[in-house]
Amino acid sequence: MSSRGRKSRIARRAKAVDTWKSKTWYQVYAPKLFKEQPISEIISSEIDNINGRVVETLLYDLTKDFKHSYIKLRFKIISVNGGACYTRFIGHEFTRDFIRSLIHRGSTRIDGIFNFKTADDFIYRVSIFCVTKRRVKGSQQKTIRKIMYEIMNEIAKTSKHGKFIRGMVYGKFAENIAKYIKNIYPLRECQIIKSKLISIPENPNETDYEEEDVFEEKTVKLRTHGKSIRAKKKIKKQTQKITSSPSAVEGENVPQQSEQTTQVVNTQKEEPEQSKIPSEEELINKEIVDEEVFEESSKETEKEKKKKKKKKESEKEEN
Repeated sequence: MSSRGRKSRIARRAKAVDTWKSKTWYQVYAPKLFKEQPISEIISSEIDNINGRVVETLLYDLTKDFKHSYIKLRFKIISVNGGACYTRFIGHEFTRDFIRSLIHRGSTRIDGIFNFKTADDFIYRVSIFCVTKRRVKGSQQKTIRKIMYEIMNEIAKTSKHGKFIRGMVYGKFAENIAKYIKNIYPLRECQIIKSKLISIPENPNETDYEEEDVFEEKTVKLRTHGKSIRAKKKIKKQTQKITSSPSAVEGENVPQQSEQTTQVVNTQKEEPEQSKIPSEEELINKEIVDEEVFEESSKETEKEKKKKKKKKESEKEEN
């Protein structure tokens, strides 16, 4: 090799500089909604490269509560001041293993994905997740999704984005939704499993953290469903039977005690006791229990049929 080639290689090695020495560490902080707690650290050589980065952390790291260990939060860096990076909440999500643990055999999963606009013009895409105890009909699924949308839409109209985020993440809105869905069908779980920030107003204002947030329960006018209609029909039939039954009349023909005795004894029939009319909720719960018993009995009959088939096959093989 020539001497020129060796000299050029030596010069290149001398020019090579360790890039890590030129980089600096920056501390990332959560927004005011979460008390501006430190989330993580980021390394970068230039400040311009930091803006727009997304940081992910668990809610457990901020609250130190084991119940929040399955909730992932996502923050986006919007400004840098010295060695501190300030962020904005852009969404949350439940871990997949936790969602799978909620679904059981024989139940129905109902998902609803909707866009909601808050009072300060923030738009979020929210996915709500419900699991019932038993199989649910298509008409019941539609009414459940309608309840999800109506309750969350009323909440979003009357609350700013800070309160809206805390209600989603801490499960306050999911409790309100579950309360009304239970009137249609018994639930196992109801959660807001995912949210995403879609659009921001021109001059957004970050809201401060409020320790005592008051979440008012929103009411919804439920449409009369199949089971509630059946319950009303049953109540009508029972009331008709009670009203149509002949009332006790005084002074009817008095029976003789025996042929020998000629004495007449005046008897008065006791007034019939008023039968208790069950409420709509009791009748609906009774119907749900009857359906569960019918499903279990049908499963047992299917098992018996399978056993009989196996016996016949075994007898044929032996013959």
